[in-house]
Amino acid sequence: MASKPGILTDWPWKPLGSFKYMILVPMITDTIYSFVVKDEKESDVSSLALFPFLSWRMLHNQLWISLSRHRTAKGNNRIVDRH
Repeated sequence: MASKPGILTDWPWKPLGSFKYMILVPMITDTIYSFVVKDEKESDVSSLALFPFLSWRMLHNQLWISLSRHRTAKGNNRIVDRH
């Protein structure tokens, strides 16, 4: 593993921890609500476009994490504690 990974290897809000959901969920909820309730002239589609991009990035990261751990999970290698 790199000692100094690149700038695009972590989420921008990683230091926030679980607090990021308190920021994202109200924003996404308000955007979806305003898109459904308001007429087309007042709704802002650009903020609604953030949700698919965030979802795609989360899905993409999970896919690569699962693929990288698949060999370890299905392999016959064992961790042996030797003293």
